[in-house]
Amino acid sequence: MLGNNIKKYRLLNGLSMRDLANLLGVSHQTIKKYEDDIMTPNSTRLIEIAKILKVNISDLVYSYPAVKIEFGNYRKNSQLSKKQLEGLQLLCKDEISKYIEILNLADEFVSFDKKWKFNVSNYSEIEEIALKVRKLLGVSESGPLDNLTDKLEDNDFLILEINFSENFDGFSGKVNDCSFIILSSKGYERNRFTLAHELGHLILNFKEDLSQKDKEKYCNYFASCLLMPQFSIKSDLAIGRNKLIKNISLNDIFMLATNYKVSLNAVIMRLYYLGIIDEFKKRNLFIQLSKKGLKKEQLKFVEEHPLKEKKIIFRLESENIISKKEAIKYLGVSTNEYNRLYF
Repeated sequence: MLGNNIKKYRLLNGLSMRDLANLLGVSHQTIKKYEDDIMTPNSTRLIEIAKILKVNISDLVYSYPAVKIEFGNYRKNSQLSKKQLEGLQLLCKDEISKYIEILNLADEFVSFDKKWKFNVSNYSEIEEIALKVRKLLGVSESGPLDNLTDKLEDNDFLILEINFSENFDGFSGKVNDCSFIILSSKGYERNRFTLAHELGHLILNFKEDLSQKDKEKYCNYFASCLLMPQFSIKSDLAIGRNKLIKNISLNDIFMLATNYKVSLNAVIMRLYYLGIIDEFKKRNLFIQLSKKGLKKEQLKFVEEHPLKEKKIIFRLESENIISKKEAIKYLGVSTNEYNRLYF
């Protein structure tokens, strides 16, 4: 699968076969033969390719058994080129194939439970669905939701992170009988909202005639409801029985964002859709954020990462099912990094 890996990283770098050929000083046909596994580059050439594609040689050499993947939803920026999108899809395939191989080695079976499927036809239903999902996750219907990543992994959702472009947020789909969510390695509150959004794509049954744009809106609303229950938000803003703060300030937004571990933007939009602030106030708060340079800034209220795959790899190595060398390969780290992780 060396050829497939060369193609994957070439595309991720936004290069055509001719671009890579020019950088290597070879013909376009030579690159095609490499990628079709008709010709194998020698060790010197392989080092050159790895350097150009900004990867380790091991990234080019290792491969995993292919699995059938149903690609679902991307959360991406339109700045991604067609080549990068194709490379991203290949990268996601490899990461999922690797995870499935690790699960098989550990003799762990995971599957998607139909109890997680919900029919939805309007926004008001989403509020109720979010509360049901909280119950399935084993958390209170009110208050902040602590470590969503960990709770989804406990419920057999495969959660992975990949180091990719700033223009990529997340991706979800199905493999075998499992559901997966792949996130960028940016972390913090941005990933947390993306995780909830992608969960929406996996568990919400939309009406057949619903447009993709509306599906995105529904999933954004689901993420907001799941992470910021309306009763909790209203309670936090209450100044008396059945009374809410009338003049919401940026300090109130910061307080809610910190408490619920979401972005400032997400809080403002949640308050707007709950009718707590109007269009004018929403616009004014976004203007204040822009002036302070905070509209797109991650404030790092939270940092949560998927750990299940790593834990399984360490267990496989400690039980001598795989070697230390294989563990390092699966983790995609150096020996020194592995020793620090293991410690």
